[in-house]
Amino acid sequence: MNWASHTVDLCQWANQTDGTTPVEFEPIGPERGYAAKRVVHARYANGVKLVMCAHNGPGWLGLGSCSVRYEGEEGWVETGDSGKIALYPETLRTERTVFTTTGNATTLHVRNFLDCVKSRAQPACNADIARSSHVAGHAAAIAWMLDRKVAFDPAKEAFIGDDEANRMRSRAVREPWRF
Repeated sequence: MNWASHTVDLCQWANQTDGTTPVEFEPIGPERGYAAKRVVHARYANGVKLVMCAHNGPGWLGLGSCSVRYEGEEGWVETGDSGKIALYPETLRTERTVFTTTGNATTLHVRNFLDCVKSRAQPACNADIARSSHVAGHAAAIAWMLDRKVAFDPAKEAFIGDDEANRMRSRAVREPWRF
């Protein structure tokens, strides 16, 4: 959960699914028991698969603390908060325009935030986008802890037909506190 919201945010942005979550989460691995499994496969309503790994996936380069890899029929592109980009095959570089920026992600986020304070515009990653990334991470963690596939309704932010999973979405509040 430490970096899930950051990496899921990047993936949802690339998938053009900001503000929503996957509709299905499934822990993957031949080992028995959730603690042995290190990967959760999630599927979006548009069919795109998101692979969430506890650490970089097998064969990944690990280009920072928020590594993401986009894989398609023609190859893959991997990037992270280091600012580095790797791709395969190299011919993808000639087919796509790669934009580079100076500075690091932190300074760009701060600049965007300060500009939005002045203009009252929404920042690039606003609260709704951040929320959906967090919800996706928590739903994946619940599937992982249950050690089974779960279906999820992004609009209701609830598991479909799964009382056990839905009970894990919140904790009992101590008296005298109330929502």
